[in-house]
Amino acid sequence: MYGLEVFKGALRGDGASLAVLRQDAEVVCVADALGSVFRVGATGDGGQDGVVAVVGASGGGSVTTMEIPRAFRVREIAADTTHFTLTDAGGRTVRGTPAQFGMYVRRLDRECNPLYEEQLAEAFLATPLLPDASWGEDRTPPLHDLLLGTVAFGTGYETTVAIGELDIWVTFDAADAEKVAELTPQARSLVQGFAAVARDGLEFLWRQGADGTESAEEKAHFMDALSPGALQIFRSGDFAVHYEDDGEYFMEGYWPAVQFRADRTPVSTTVEA
Repeated sequence: MYGLEVFKGALRGDGASLAVLRQDAEVVCVADALGSVFRVGATGDGGQDGVVAVVGASGGGSVTTMEIPRAFRVREIAADTTHFTLTDAGGRTVRGTPAQFGMYVRRLDRECNPLYEEQLAEAFLATPLLPDASWGEDRTPPLHDLLLGTVAFGTGYETTVAIGELDIWVTFDAADAEKVAELTPQARSLVQGFAAVARDGLEFLWRQGADGTESAEEKAHFMDALSPGALQIFRSGDFAVHYEDDGEYFMEGYWPAVQFRADRTPVSTTVEA
């Protein structure tokens, strides 16, 4: 991982910084007009990974690493005043802003996801469709559904749905309006069966942390202490349920999430912040 300073140096034309970035790299593109640098290097297993650095006018910025699918072997990167364009060995191109290329797209971990590489490729090729902060209202129209209500664009597409006594925040990760429309039937089905899905997630979360010595009362207390607060739907149709508690089981500012396959099988857990 490279620090922001080396990318700043490259944008200033500093030879030493450029030499550092070019060492073991396959492609490096320094885009002055974008205030950005895109570096692609080889991984130990024969694949590629990328780094996108954005330097702001005030000198701050960000450095984001990204996976590149094996189905798209980058051989060239070009830039204009607004976008990078990546070309693969077969001549295919993917065009996107630095923010779009640097966006983290949620998917199930490789270890529990036989479709990981396929989903990685889908999201990478869809880079031009990943929501960008520069998009105007014409590219982010609200969608309306009888069950989900108005799904509007904030930092992404989202809505709040009343399920029993709970208000559940439903989000669509890295999705434009067309992708949200495609995922709406899945979202509607999950909301309709949310009580069972959330309960299955809590059971899975309990099993992940239990060592077998806990009493039935301890389990019941755990199950009652956590409540679902959000449903996050991935581009793949897989999803995650985020839970809230009163600080008894998780430190303040942290909460657990359970990731599910699209068929509602829970497969992994994370602690979010």
